[in-house]
Amino acid sequence: MTAPRPDETLLIYITATSHVVSTTIVVEREEAGHAYKVQCLVYFISEVLNESKTHYPQVQKLLYAILVTSCKLHHYFEYYKITVVTEIPLGDILQNKEANGYIIKWAIELSTYSIEFRSSPTIKSQALADFVAEWTEIQEPIPATCPKHWVMYFDGALNINDASVGILFITPTKDKLRYVHRIHFLASNNAVEYEACLHGLHIAIELAIKCL
Repeated sequence: MTAPRPDETLLIYITATSHVVSTTIVVEREEAGHAYKVQCLVYFISEVLNESKTHYPQVQKLLYAILVTSCKLHHYFEYYKITVVTEIPLGDILQNKEANGYIIKWAIELSTYSIEFRSSPTIKSQALADFVAEWTEIQEPIPATCPKHWVMYFDGALNINDASVGILFITPTKDKLRYVHRIHFLASNNAVEYEACLHGLHIAIELAIKCL
């Protein structure tokens, strides 16, 4: 993961499935050998929704994802400019004077930070493209009963200048959650495999997975 510089703006990509909300925070910066700015991962947040929150409308889930991120990473929200990248007019919804319930409550809490909203540009980072594609799903009811165990697959790959790891989770309902991360240090094949495993276990903790 990348440490942002004080003058950089943090971009937040958000998404929500039937029972999980997730955000990815990146920075765009120039990198040698690239004709365009590269999006570098800063942090990710995921939360499994409890039963009551799974009934939130999609827009409300997305707003809740921003709220969760601001609570867990409040130091980023306090010291950096934040831009939420989304095609949904979440900014207009938060500023709607006729809003009520949770939305008005969350709008008050988020108003303490400097948050801008903008439409999604062309995503140059393959990791983010995978993130957005894999997390976009049709909202389906959660089965009443299902196995408790999740399955995790992981792998690592060495490149000329760095390395990358990939993690695949299969949920008890057979949904697939994919993550891709770049490693910005030299490592052996075995070390990259261990890093992939560790990244996967950290994500499992974030997702509150009990049986893996």
